[in-house]
Amino acid sequence: MRSTAVLALLGFGLLASSSVSADSFNGTNTGAIPDAPAGSPSCGVNNLGQPRVVSFDVNGLLVPVVAVSVSMNLNHTWRGDLVVKLAAPGGTPSKIVFSHTGSNVPGGCGHNGILNGLYTFEDTSTAGDWWGAAFSTVPPGSYHASTPGGQNPGGEEVQLSTEFRNLAPELANGTWTLTFWDAGDPTPGQPGSGTGSVNAATLIIDQTDQIFEDDFEPAT
Repeated sequence: MRSTAVLALLGFGLLASSSVSADSFNGTNTGAIPDAPAGSPSCGVNNLGQPRVVSFDVNGLLVPVVAVSVSMNLNHTWRGDLVVKLAAPGGTPSKIVFSHTGSNVPGGCGHNGILNGLYTFEDTSTAGDWWGAAFSTVPPGSYHASTPGGQNPGGEEVQLSTEFRNLAPELANGTWTLTFWDAGDPTPGQPGSGTGSVNAATLIIDQTDQIFEDDFEPAT
C-alpha cells in the first residue's frame, strides 16, 4: 500500500510538471511586403498587394491548443496599410490580427503611424489597445488583436485565441501561416506609404493541459 501511494504521487508529479507547455516557433520567408497596386482606389479593402506569407513549422503538440500569441518585427511607414492574418494548417481556422488600422470606411487610408520594432499580439496584454496607440511612431510592445478596419465599427479589441482554442494536435501540428498584405499605394497624398517589411516573426502556442487550466487540484 505504501509503495503504491508513493508511485501514485510520483506519477502525479510527473504529470503536473509536464502539463504546462508553451512552445515557440520561428517564422520563415520573412522579407519585404509587396506594395499595393498603384491607381484607384489608392487605399482600402479593394486594393491589396501580393501577400507576404510567413510560415511556421509547428510540431510536437500533444494536447489541444489553449492559447496562441504572435510576435512580429515590423518596419512600415504607414500602419493603416497593413492587413495581417494568422491561420492554422490548411488555412482554417484563421483570425485577422489587425487590418486597415484607423479606418472605418472601405476606401480609407487609416492611421499613418510608423511601425519600427517588435510588436506582440496576445490575449494577456495589459497595454492593450492597438488602435488607441495613435502615435507618429507606434511604440513596440504588447497589444490585443483587433477587429478589422475598413468597416464601421472597426478596431475593437478581441481575443486572438478564440478561433484556435481546443484545436486538436492532429490539426494543430503542421504549417501555420502569418500573411501580410499592403493596402495602400505610394502616392503623393500619402508620402512614404506602401513601404514595409516583416523582419522576423514568432508564433507561441500554449498547450497547457485543460485539467490544470480549470484549477484541478488533487485531494490531500
